[in-house]
Amino acid sequence: MNSNILKKLIRKFNSLRYPECKAKTIKNCEDELIVEFSGSVASYSCCFDEHFNDLSFLFEDNNIKLNIEEIKRKKDDKFIVKYKIKK
Repeated sequence: MNSNILKKLIRKFNSLRYPECKAKTIKNCEDELIVEFSGSVASYSCCFDEHFNDLSFLFEDNNIKLNIEEIKRKKDDKFIVKYKIKK
């Protein structure tokens, strides 16, 4: 994925969600994107995982389709989400 577009979209996501949720790119490949999510309510909110879908909707608004492949809880306040980039 184009790194400039990725940075722009992650910045936009964070401007809308921070401090409740913050996204950070861990890995960016042609067909895969790995993002770390953290935030002030990551370990307390029952719907925190909706942020993972919200990021994919933001990308879809920019003609990039992401499908969640895997979600791992790294710590109480951090999640790692692996997305498949669909062409």
